[in-house]
Amino acid sequence: MRRPSLLISLVVVAVLLTGCLTPKANVKIEPNPIVLTAEKLLDNDFVIKDIKLNLRTSGFSTGYIIEGARVAVLDEEDKSVFEKMIDIGKKTPIIPGVSHTEEVPAVSLNDLFDFDVDEDLDIGIPIDDEDYDELLKEQFTKYYDENWKGKTYRLTVIITGKNPTTDTADIRFE
Repeated sequence: MRRPSLLISLVVVAVLLTGCLTPKANVKIEPNPIVLTAEKLLDNDFVIKDIKLNLRTSGFSTGYIIEGARVAVLDEEDKSVFEKMIDIGKKTPIIPGVSHTEEVPAVSLNDLFDFDVDEDLDIGIPIDDEDYDELLKEQFTKYYDENWKGKTYRLTVIITGKNPTTDTADIRFE
């Protein structure tokens, strides 16, 4: 009778010492890759949307603190084109296997790439002109093809806290 309890005790000690019960909030970006086209960006008023962060917990804690999230977009040469730190400061219990999905707020091309329709496109007619939408589509598609088409950027999200976790998704401009 003594051997099974000793074996169980050793297994519990081994699990604790190896960090298997270390609390963590794992992050996964969906979709991956994020596929963008000129048409999709036009339809969405020049914003990137429908991106989700799936958080899944592992380990145990009664008071794990998620400090924040660091979001960065890197170009093909690993230069940061966008970076933002979001303070969260939320204390939460961690129970293994709990999942939660967060919708990422839409990000405008102006915020991400400093793109401005009025400055970057030469439309030359008032917005209420009947030909405006067609000319906008033509000009934006040309701009998109010259500046982004065929490129792959990377979106990185880091959840900061005692045990930071990271995920990366490709942003493909097709």
